[in-house]
Amino acid sequence: MAKTTGRIGILKGMAFTDAEAAAAWDQGAVAWDAFIESGADYYRLEVHGPALLEACHVTRGAIALDLGAGQGYFSRALARQGAHVTGVELSPVLVVEHEAMQPLGIEYHQISAAAIAEEFPDESFDLVASCMSLQDMADVATTLRGAAAVLRPAGRFVFSVPHPATDVAYRAWERDAAGRKLSLKLDRYFETGATVCDWSMPRLRYRWATPCWRHTLSDWSVMLTGAGFRIDAMLEPRPTPAQIAANPHLEDCARMPYFLIFTCTRR
Repeated sequence: MAKTTGRIGILKGMAFTDAEAAAAWDQGAVAWDAFIESGADYYRLEVHGPALLEACHVTRGAIALDLGAGQGYFSRALARQGAHVTGVELSPVLVVEHEAMQPLGIEYHQISAAAIAEEFPDESFDLVASCMSLQDMADVATTLRGAAAVLRPAGRFVFSVPHPATDVAYRAWERDAAGRKLSLKLDRYFETGATVCDWSMPRLRYRWATPCWRHTLSDWSVMLTGAGFRIDAMLEPRPTPAQIAANPHLEDCARMPYFLIFTCTRR
């Protein structure tokens, strides 16, 4: 998700719970599902989603776990590549009936991603993936350790998050008189911690807010290595000139990195 909606301040010294995150996403579930399924979330559908899927290197028959499956967008993308997919989602409202309408053999578990090591046997998945959702989870560090536990020795952990360099406490586009974007002003990169995202962009059916975390690049590195992962690559997806010509709204994320994909293996 490109969180161009802005932050409502860092919650200094605070955190949030699974229950609070679930309640917030339940509130936005209808708008979120429509946002994706209508094509309005063009950054996801045209830029970071396809890039994440390519980075997963899905092989037919692979056993995959999708963390923070939401309304099932990325679980379905993995299944269409031939993977046997299990999705984990905390919010009961977000897990809508897409599987019932178009069965792909996906099995959904309504649990916290931090509980996957208790829910699934050790070394039971070839691939663990997460599409722009880890930053919205109450206990990221425990989730990362769980991902390492349920991965097979040769398994891969591939996930995307908002790019730490541009998902900062102060972020504003400077515009000309016609409203065209001139330059992106960024500040307070090191102000990390629990915060709130205000989902208020015009492409959404209604407005709501969700708790999330801001982490620096070094924060992610420390958490991943502490969980037992080796970072193999970091990717910064952006649209091609042809994509921008077809959809000029994508032009801004060809100038500055909005998304970061990590590909990791167990150490």
